[in-house]
Amino acid sequence: MEASYHEPDAFRYALNSFIRAFKEVPQLLTMQIQNHSDLKSAIEPVFKALRDSDLYRVLTTKRNFLVHRGMLDLESRGSAGTTEGHKVKISFPFRVHPWESSNEAYMRYKEVCRTDKMMRSLIGPDCDSAPAIWRTWLIREFPGRDLLDVAFEAWTKLGEVLSATVEARGAEPLDLSMPCRHDPEHVKVRRFSQREFFLDVDGIDLAEEERKWREENMRRTSERGATPTTPSDSISPPQNPSPAD
Repeated sequence: MEASYHEPDAFRYALNSFIRAFKEVPQLLTMQIQNHSDLKSAIEPVFKALRDSDLYRVLTTKRNFLVHRGMLDLESRGSAGTTEGHKVKISFPFRVHPWESSNEAYMRYKEVCRTDKMMRSLIGPDCDSAPAIWRTWLIREFPGRDLLDVAFEAWTKLGEVLSATVEARGAEPLDLSMPCRHDPEHVKVRRFSQREFFLDVDGIDLAEEERKWREENMRRTSERGATPTTPSDSISPPQNPSPAD
């Protein structure tokens, strides 16, 4: 789910696979322990907690819908703006449709900046930042909760059942920390090339402009006989441009 987060078809496929596993693993476990009354009694409290949870009820219902009727109805929210390193510099709400990839949303974001110079100055990158798209996947039953968070909680609850099962058989409890998980806030953002943005939107080649600046700086420094300096600023977006046609 993390790897395909910014590709809608692949994300739906991964989510569908997760929901299927979340529903069917408890069913398989029930079949395996049906003739072990002591084991069933030992894990019943945690098993009941799973079955009674809103997560289990909603996600297994979703699975039944997928089997009998088709595609998951997901919601997608987004924003566009800039980052400096891993930090958000500025972001504005920007619609990222459920059927489009984050790359496709980024193309629309660039078009907005290309045709609306005021928006370009507000949400576009400068010499210190890079453009980015943020998106969040949701289902209406859990408003405000990203599906990565929902999936992590659901898998943890299922893990508690499996851990209780192996403990009841005399083994060590399972590690439920999921160390392979990445920070969801980093997964939600897709960063893009600063140089490509300037070239495509503003017609400015940052690498070429930096080369020209360095050559001019060296020439002036040579004429003064002084030590070359390092620029405190690079190329900035055009200031006070005329309105787009």
